[in-house]
Amino acid sequence: MRTLDFYYYSKLRARITILTNGKTIFINMNITLILSSVRESRIALRVLEKVKSLVGDQFNFNVVDPMEFDLPLLNLRFFEMKNPDEKFIRLHNRFNDADGFIIITAEYNHGIPPALKNMLDHFGKEFSHKSCGIISYSDGAIGGARCTEQLRLVCSALGMPPISISPAWGLVNKSGTPDGKPFEDGFERTFRPFLKEFIWMTEALSDKRMKDTSSN
Repeated sequence: MRTLDFYYYSKLRARITILTNGKTIFINMNITLILSSVRESRIALRVLEKVKSLVGDQFNFNVVDPMEFDLPLLNLRFFEMKNPDEKFIRLHNRFNDADGFIIITAEYNHGIPPALKNMLDHFGKEFSHKSCGIISYSDGAIGGARCTEQLRLVCSALGMPPISISPAWGLVNKSGTPDGKPFEDGFERTFRPFLKEFIWMTEALSDKRMKDTSSN
């Protein structure tokens, strides 16, 4: 951790401004985008690109895709592993280095995709006191909102209570068509206040974590 003489956060910019040794350094916050689906026919990447386009260059993005890691079903959590596999170490480092998380989730039978739940359950303190936003999508009209409600409980238990606004993209499989346009437009409208709230929470929690670190 760098030694800080003084630091503050510019409002609604997701950018840490650090004054150290008389120099000003600007650092974009590191936000990890977590995908949920490992299905071959998944629409996750389409939603991911939409989210990145709506956020723009306000963050340094790191994408965690469960398809890339292919984790086994939960047996030991990371902190219980004596010799963790390299893929667990990579995930631990990515989660640990994040300033906040945006989870982009599908909905399976009104619930959380198993690959996402299994991945989250392997870790814990890496998420603690960090911001969390949940974005859902589905082929149905309500856009995965029922999954979001369950995921809120899981994320809160992991120490990263989600912000109150959760964009849900319904009929995502029909994006770009007349049938899908109202749902895509609604998703984009909800995304604006979501992003504002997420940035506020990320800055607030990052501020407190840095103060706690500098006082130790």
